[in-house]
Amino acid sequence: MIFCKKCEYAIRALVDLAQTQSRTGAREIARRRNAPYHFVAKILQELRAQGFLRSARGVGGGFALARPADKIRLMEVVVALDCDHWLHQCIYGYADCADTNPCPLHRGWKPIRSQIEIYLNRHTIADLAQPLGDAEKPA
Repeated sequence: MIFCKKCEYAIRALVDLAQTQSRTGAREIARRRNAPYHFVAKILQELRAQGFLRSARGVGGGFALARPADKIRLMEVVVALDCDHWLHQCIYGYADCADTNPCPLHRGWKPIRSQIEIYLNRHTIADLAQPLGDAEKPA
């Protein structure tokens, strides 16, 4: 995956909440997504602080999406969690890589990176929350 674990778990948690459509505790989300509880709890708090989630304490409490899943673009999540550094850095590690001073991978990576950016801007949490059809399920 091109994302760090933080971003991966954040997207998985948002998808989980979109699928359940009810308040859910951090422990339950972590269990369902096979993710470390303490890490998920911290990420959920960050998502709440960034305005993606709302939360309530006590019986019937937990986390819920703060807005509809089809209004949360994947790129918003990636940027809000500072997981977009790979979009702005040279994949080869050159400090001054650019069109005018390309690294060996620049010309091949640039269109791929562009397509990933387009995908992240076009797709939402709701898109990922859709059940896979039989033909789309991995073997």
